[in-house]
Amino acid sequence: MENKKSAFSTALKYAIITALAMFIFSIILYITGMYLNSNVNLLTYIIMLAGLVFAVKDRRDKDLGGMISFGEGFKTGFLFCMITGVITVVFSLIMMNFIAPEMIGEILKKAETDMINKGLPDDQVEMAMEWTRKFTSPIWITIWSLVSTAFFGAILSLIVAAIFKKDHQQLQQPQ
Repeated sequence: MENKKSAFSTALKYAIITALAMFIFSIILYITGMYLNSNVNLLTYIIMLAGLVFAVKDRRDKDLGGMISFGEGFKTGFLFCMITGVITVVFSLIMMNFIAPEMIGEILKKAETDMINKGLPDDQVEMAMEWTRKFTSPIWITIWSLVSTAFFGAILSLIVAAIFKKDHQQLQQPQ
């Protein structure tokens, strides 16, 4: 009997690697002061997408002998995204509480400055900042991170599963 790895073990392996890469990238952004640039922060999503692609491809090519159904590809991808999301939340909480506790304050200050520069009235700026402060607490960051990871992870997993899907029928020659 062949000993096949589970989707979870493949997803876990790539999630750990990807989350570590994202954490290291976040520390580099913090050290260089580029973490306030939202365009540069989008690169973390590219790191996550790369990890997702590697996880599904590895599952197909190494674990399943070159075949993977759409459902199995989605399952592997979604597991990868959720595990990466959980690890990333833990790393983010460590970053915000121990490595860079001033980070949230600086992000809030930049958000307020951006709103003022857009010409928003003072009362709208104050109301927006009140809500922004509420949603930058550790509990809300955790909730929103996991919800957004589930949402975007599902979408990306659907796309990657469709791209990497390879069933037995696709390998048969037409007669």
